[in-house]
Amino acid sequence: MSRPVGHRQRAAALGITLLLLTGFSGLAQTTSERLERLQHDLRQKKNLNDQQAKQLETLRATLQNLSGQQKAALARLDALADSVAALENDLANVTARVSLAEQTLADLSSRRSVTEAQVGTLQANVRGILSALYRQRSGQYLALMTQSRSLSDLLIRLDYANLAGQHNVQIINALKQASANLQVQQAQQAEQARTLKDLQAERAGKLTKLRQSRAEQQTLLAELRRSAAGQHAVAVRTQAQQALTVQSIDQLVGKVVQERSRIEAQRKKRLEEERQRRVAEARRIAAEQERARLEAIRLAKLRAEQERQAREAQLARERAAAAAAAEVQRQRQLALERERQALRERQAKIRAEQARAQVVTRAQAQPLPPVGHAEAVGFPLSGGQIAAPYGTNGAQWVLISGPAGSQATAALTGNVLAATYYASLGWVVLLDHGSGIVTGYFGLQNASVTAGDRVQRGAAVGIIGGSPIFGAGRMAFQLRQNGQAVSPVFK
Repeated sequence: MSRPVGHRQRAAALGITLLLLTGFSGLAQTTSERLERLQHDLRQKKNLNDQQAKQLETLRATLQNLSGQQKAALARLDALADSVAALENDLANVTARVSLAEQTLADLSSRRSVTEAQVGTLQANVRGILSALYRQRSGQYLALMTQSRSLSDLLIRLDYANLAGQHNVQIINALKQASANLQVQQAQQAEQARTLKDLQAERAGKLTKLRQSRAEQQTLLAELRRSAAGQHAVAVRTQAQQALTVQSIDQLVGKVVQERSRIEAQRKKRLEEERQRRVAEARRIAAEQERARLEAIRLAKLRAEQERQAREAQLARERAAAAAAAEVQRQRQLALERERQALRERQAKIRAEQARAQVVTRAQAQPLPPVGHAEAVGFPLSGGQIAAPYGTNGAQWVLISGPAGSQATAALTGNVLAATYYASLGWVVLLDHGSGIVTGYFGLQNASVTAGDRVQRGAAVGIIGGSPIFGAGRMAFQLRQNGQAVSPVFK
C-alpha cells in the first residue's frame, strides 16, 4: 500500500510546479513550447522514489489490526487520492491552456480592431480619390496637357500627373492588402473562439469529476473515523503523508527560486533586445525623415521650374498650370502629413513601451532591506503558539496553532514568489527577503497576496486552517537560508 500515497504526493507536488511554471514562463514562451515543457516535467516527476516507498511501508505495518472492510476503504481512499491528484494536474494543465487561449483571443480581437479602423480609413480615402478623379481632375489633367508649349513643359506636366496617379494606386493597393488581412484575422478569431470554448468545456468536465472524487473521499474518511481502529488508520495515513510532504516542499521552494532566477535572466535579455529594437527603429525613422527632406527638396525644384514655365505662358496657361500644381502639392502635403502622423504614432508607441519597461524594471528590481541572520524573524501568527517545534518527526517546518480564522502574517519584508493551491497543503505563499532568505507559509485557507506583490513585515498573507495534514486552526512555517531549511528563532 506504499505506492499509491507516494505517487499521490509526487503528483500533487508536480501540480504545484506546473502551476508555478505556467505563471512564470508565460512571458517568454509560445503555447506549444509551454505545453511541451509541462509534458516534459510530467514525465520526469512520474519516477517513483524507492526510499520513500520503504518508509511508508514501515508506517503502514502498524495497521495490522484493521478489518478487511477498513483496509478496503483505506485502499479505496488511496486510489481516490491518486485520482484526485491526477485530476488536479489535468485541471492545472487545462486551466493554463484556457488562459493562453483567452490571451490569444484578446490579442486577435485587438489586432482585428486596428485592421478594421485601417480599412475604414483607406475606404474613405479611396472614395475621395474616385470622387475627385471622375468629377474634377479628369478635365483639369486634360487641359493641363493640351496647354503645354514645349516638350520639356509637357514632360513636367506629365510628371505631376504621374505622381498623383502613383499615390492613388498605392492607396488602393493598401486597401486591398488591409481587407485581405482583415479576412484572415476574422477566420483566426473564429477558430480561436472555438478552441477556447472546447477547452472551457473540458475544464468544466474535469472540475465535475474532481468534485465527485473529493465527495467520495470525505465519505470514506467519515466511515473510517466511526471506529477507533479506523481513526488510528487515518492518523497513520496522515503521518505518512506528512513525511512525504517534506521532499515535496523542498522541491516546490527550490523550483520556485530556480525559476525566478531564470525569469530574471530572460527579463534582462528581453530588455536588451528591446533597447536594440528601439535603436534600430530610431535609425529607420531618421532614414525616413531624410527621404522626406530629399523629397521636399525635389518638389521645391519642380515647383520652381513650374513657376518659371508658367511665367512664360499666357495668363490662361498660368492659371491652369497653377491649379494643377496646387492640386499635386496638396496631395503631396496630405501624404507627407500622413507620414508625419504615422511617425508620431510610432514614436508615441516607443515612448509608451519604454515607460512600461521602466515600470516593470522598477517593480522587479525593487531592492529588499538587507537581512543579516535568520534570527531577525517575526512570529508569523499573531496570538498563536507553537504546536510542534522544528524537527518534530523529521519535519523541516514549525507547526503553529491559533484561533480559527486567524491571519498568517509576513515574518519579514519581501516580494511574493508564489501564491498557489495544493490539495494536501492548502494554499502556499512563498516570500523572497533577499540575502538568500525565503520564508514559506503552508496550510492556508486562502491567499491575501499574489505573485509579484511586495509585502511589509506583519502584513497578512492568508487565513490558517486550510490543510488536511496540519489540521484546522493550524499552519506550517518554514525558513530557508541559501536553499537549506533552518530552525527559525522568533522575535
